[in-house]
Amino acid sequence: MSLKDTFIATFVIFLWSTSLIVQKIALGHISIYILSFLRLVSVVPLLFLYPKPANSISKYFLAGFFWNALNWLFLGFGLKSGVGPGLSSFLMQTNVLFGVLFCFLFLREKVTLIEVIGMAVAFFGAYLLTQARYGNTSDMPFLGIVSILISAVCWGIGFTLLKKFKMGAGIADNIWLSIISIPSLMAIPFIIEGPQEAIYNFTHLSYIGVLCSIYVGLVSTVWAGYLWLSLAQRVSSLKQTPFMLLLPVFTCLLSTLFLNETLTFSQITAGAVILLGVFIARFQFLFEKLHSVKSLKKDISQTSLPKKTQKNNKNTNNYISKIDRSLLVKKTYKKATHV
Repeated sequence: MSLKDTFIATFVIFLWSTSLIVQKIALGHISIYILSFLRLVSVVPLLFLYPKPANSISKYFLAGFFWNALNWLFLGFGLKSGVGPGLSSFLMQTNVLFGVLFCFLFLREKVTLIEVIGMAVAFFGAYLLTQARYGNTSDMPFLGIVSILISAVCWGIGFTLLKKFKMGAGIADNIWLSIISIPSLMAIPFIIEGPQEAIYNFTHLSYIGVLCSIYVGLVSTVWAGYLWLSLAQRVSSLKQTPFMLLLPVFTCLLSTLFLNETLTFSQITAGAVILLGVFIARFQFLFEKLHSVKSLKKDISQTSLPKKTQKNNKNTNNYISKIDRSLLVKKTYKKATHV
């Protein structure tokens, strides 16, 4: 994973964190399920600018069904059942683990010990940040916890399918992936909230909520999603997904700047642990760079050696040839004398 890809991954997480801030503002005006539906509807005008890519509709539907529909469905069940924001935020981070696990099992991606250690440290930092921000997360409903974990599993399956189908090479992939998921996300409010409440929410939309949905759709879903999926086609999941654990770090910083939330020492410490974990995971890259530089220097030093050796060999061969000619002359002279 190059420095350019590292910057892209960090930039995507920053865009997603701004999206979370905007979503937090929007949730004061519309429900999270209507928001998730409207963010995809805002992508529809782009459909006329980008033709359908080479992948079949069935592949877009299958990947989008796990990536968008089932992910949001089970997440909604978990939040509706009473799981607190702290535990739900932590459980949602497990999608990183499931994404890496499924890519390792089904796509045969390589895993190094340093990357595993780094991700474990960053994941522990995410847990500390959850505890520091939301406090005790005990006494939560079991079914709600299971639902959010299933949501993370669906995210991991969807991410693996997207890598397998090689979706994300162009922005059109992400647009069509969003479009194909609209019917499924439209049904989720009716399933979770009930028909009466869903119809009321659809018919009483706030312009602030709609504007926030457009921002989330264009910036987070289309632009950041395209950068993330295109990166997924170039690097392994274990190199990419640990950056997602930076999401709560950026979100806390932006919340402090724009929502006047207080950043505590415990949150700063937890954020530092997350950064340390991501750095350890990226230490593999730094080690490979250092090793490549040493190898390059060794190759350069060795390239001059064959020239000297070749020159010495040439001189030696010339010397041997002279000796052979001298012996041949002496032998011929002796024969002539003997005759």
